[in-house]
Amino acid sequence: MKRVTTTRKLTTGNKSMKRDDVKDYSLSLPVDLIIQILTKLPPRSVSKLICLSKFWSSIIQGKHFAHLYITRSSTRPLLLFQFFCRATQFYRCSSQENPSSDHIINPKNIPGHIISTPFRGLICVRDYDNKLLVGNPSTGQFLALPGGQTGSILFGYDPVTDLYKVLSTSTRKDVQHRVFTLGAQQAWRSIHCKYPHYCTRSQGICKNGVVYYGAYSLDDERFVLVCFDLRFEEFSLITLPEGVQIKRDDDFEIVNYNGKIALVDDSTNGKFDLWVLMDVNKQEWTNISVLVPCWEELVGNTVFGNNLKFCCRGTISTGELIFGPCFYPYRYFIVCYDPKEDKARRYDFLENCSVEFITRKTIFLDHVESPMFLPRCLSV
Repeated sequence: MKRVTTTRKLTTGNKSMKRDDVKDYSLSLPVDLIIQILTKLPPRSVSKLICLSKFWSSIIQGKHFAHLYITRSSTRPLLLFQFFCRATQFYRCSSQENPSSDHIINPKNIPGHIISTPFRGLICVRDYDNKLLVGNPSTGQFLALPGGQTGSILFGYDPVTDLYKVLSTSTRKDVQHRVFTLGAQQAWRSIHCKYPHYCTRSQGICKNGVVYYGAYSLDDERFVLVCFDLRFEEFSLITLPEGVQIKRDDDFEIVNYNGKIALVDDSTNGKFDLWVLMDVNKQEWTNISVLVPCWEELVGNTVFGNNLKFCCRGTISTGELIFGPCFYPYRYFIVCYDPKEDKARRYDFLENCSVEFITRKTIFLDHVESPMFLPRCLSV
């Protein structure tokens, strides 16, 4: 097992002690043990160690360490909240199994808003100048991508090639698609799609190297679910269940339901209609109706009364369904429903946080913390 010896000097104030007074402290540790210790540190603390020495930098910026850290973080997924007024504030809840306002940590102010679902600790943000940023909310690092891209932005990761990619797709009938690969040539590439379509909802989902998002097919003149393979950069279409449409202003959301892609409508009375994609290749959908018990008791005391519309955000690692208000009701809260036990709970957030009037909010489930150093990632 490889071992490393580090030496450091004692300092007094801003000045180093005299040579005769300096005492060297040598600490010999196996590299594997150092990596194990680093994976237990917060991402922001890890990123600061990059400047300590070339040795620390080589470990932290290595792909092996990043994978180990993210794998460990995946066992402790977070709820990531975005609240938008003049700037975006991120709040991370450190426990999904027993969330509460006591677990809100490290708010981050970003001059823009999230425009794609986070993946492996990274997110895409569009600022007020319409610039695209890729960032790590855990470390607070955000870097701008070259060029201005309009339309919808999708973000994902291909585990086979170990690459992050950003897809820019049209929301109009001119139908243009471009791809940006993080860490590559630093340029957008136009790609061909043999299924002319334009995106109708940008909040897609990435699963197993494939990005799923809602669109309108120009050939068939119908709403479809688009699959974009990040590895081969190819598009395919999935037919939606009868009567289901994924519009920008419609009620159906694309969510993760126990590891499968699902569509779910909004509700004001606790009754939700889910369509689960059981087989992607066969395009088989299964309908599931969900009735959350004691709904009025859970949400009836909001300022909007029983007319507050709720969105389903998908399932978390416990198998519970998460529901959140579609509009900010001054005090934000979520409802967790366990279908196995047929029990629901309400959790209030941001009771003691100073949050101004909010015009937009988003919940992201299963967010993982990452120590990824963005300049290295983007080859800047």
